[in-house]
Amino acid sequence: MDKITKKTLIWSISIFGILIVCYFLYIGYAINSFMTSCGLDDGPFEAKLIGPINISDSAQKFDLAENAILYIENRTDSLSPIITLFQNDELVWTLDTDTSKTEGYEGTELWNISNVNITNTKNPIELDFLSHWTYGYEVGWMEIDLKSGENRFCLSW
Repeated sequence: MDKITKKTLIWSISIFGILIVCYFLYIGYAINSFMTSCGLDDGPFEAKLIGPINISDSAQKFDLAENAILYIENRTDSLSPIITLFQNDELVWTLDTDTSKTEGYEGTELWNISNVNITNTKNPIELDFLSHWTYGYEVGWMEIDLKSGENRFCLSW
């Protein structure tokens, strides 16, 4: 094999090897993105802990495990929905689902959560819903720690 052919072969194998490594790194990044965040959906968002609010008669009420009750309040004052948990008739936490507090979503508003389906009534609480927000009506899902209120939610296009 002459010198030029060897150099060409070595360069070709090197470039092909680098492309293979980059491909597997990209696949790993994509899998990690889908498993740890919202994938291609909007978010993840985090509802913020706030002080207690008065719950109106129009709030959605959901009975959960461990003698807990979850309320979702779509406020009529154009503010984001509030989620409140009571356990054994005592307030545990209240969350404000304001999406504008998330980096990259500063100009957005979430004003209604409807068609709520609780998929897990134990810890962590899991729910699916229809969100009404800046970009229209989108399916959403949320996971909330029963004790602390720590949470994350995504909105799917």
